[in-house]
Amino acid sequence: MSLTVVPVDSPALLDRFLSVGALIYSDDPDAVLPLAPLLRRRLRSRQRGARDGALHLLLAMDGDTPVGTISVLFDQRHAAHRGESVAFFGFFEVVQGGGRSTEPTVAKALFDAARSKARSLGAEVLRGPRNFSRIEETGLTVTGWGTRPPLLAGHHPARYQALLEAQGFSPHHDVLAYDTPMLTAAGEERQLPEHLAARSDAVDIEGLVVRDASMLRIVRDLKLAHAVFVQGFADVPDNTPMPLSQWLAVGMPLLALTDARMLQLATVNGRPAGFALCFPDPNEALVAARGRATPAGLFRALRATRGIKTASFKLLGVLPEYRGTGLHARLIARAIDGCLRAGFTRLEASLIDGRNKPMRGIVEAAGMQVYRRYRVYETPLRG
Repeated sequence: MSLTVVPVDSPALLDRFLSVGALIYSDDPDAVLPLAPLLRRRLRSRQRGARDGALHLLLAMDGDTPVGTISVLFDQRHAAHRGESVAFFGFFEVVQGGGRSTEPTVAKALFDAARSKARSLGAEVLRGPRNFSRIEETGLTVTGWGTRPPLLAGHHPARYQALLEAQGFSPHHDVLAYDTPMLTAAGEERQLPEHLAARSDAVDIEGLVVRDASMLRIVRDLKLAHAVFVQGFADVPDNTPMPLSQWLAVGMPLLALTDARMLQLATVNGRPAGFALCFPDPNEALVAARGRATPAGLFRALRATRGIKTASFKLLGVLPEYRGTGLHARLIARAIDGCLRAGFTRLEASLIDGRNKPMRGIVEAAGMQVYRRYRVYETPLRG
């Protein structure tokens, strides 16, 4: 094979970059293909750079045929906040040919190019996968095939794990997706575990108000949640404070499908204290479009939104001074009640860092079980 790896520096090459994932997942029943125009727009925006670093896209070509992709991001915010010089790789894809012998060759070429780019950016470690941000498509699928990926999470063929490990990557940590039915076999609403309900009922904080978000003033309420997110997640491993602009960019598109009862905010004497954010899982509708933003594809996705049954519990946070007060239990109870009243029958929670034992304890005590596991890998670039 005549293999080269080139930087994606033109619209034509970006189209070829996007064609690789579309080809790999076209017949994968578990995959949820992103709408191509939206993904293209986001990639072009990140290529131009941002305060947290530009996204560098690399394309492997066998002659004129695209056979693999990878991206490299040196997150300046992560370096400044966490004190480690890490470049993140993402969008790792390798086309499966007639024989498997070509896949390790393509993977090696992609990672050699990614290592070289990461070193040129000043990184000492290459870690990933991480496509856009810490809360979007982080980790490689290592268990859970036969299920659909949750909101803001990725999906990968089982063969990728061996390709990464053959390139010298070792596990750094796992991130987990949990789920549970919200109805019993008889169709009745499942009750919160007694200890969780008791914790919720026992909350006694002077000046506490827990309320639904206001769709009329949703930007204000998302800003309140962001203030808690920055402080409440400061001690989560590998966390980097997310700028407000990025927080709003991720959250705002999901609001079109969201019932305000699924978004809970806690204030104490008018100041933000905690939040719980649940969203309908749009993957249950997007899968119908198969990545096509054509009128027919969009119509199928829009029609499928009426059948979304999964509420995705994406984030729960309380300020450090309110930990141990039971406020988290109150927020969980309110959010789950809101999801039930909005008509959802399945609850999933993702992605939860496997090292975050307090959060894992909360969701596991609520009866949720892991249905997908993602693994973050890393390799040193020096020495």
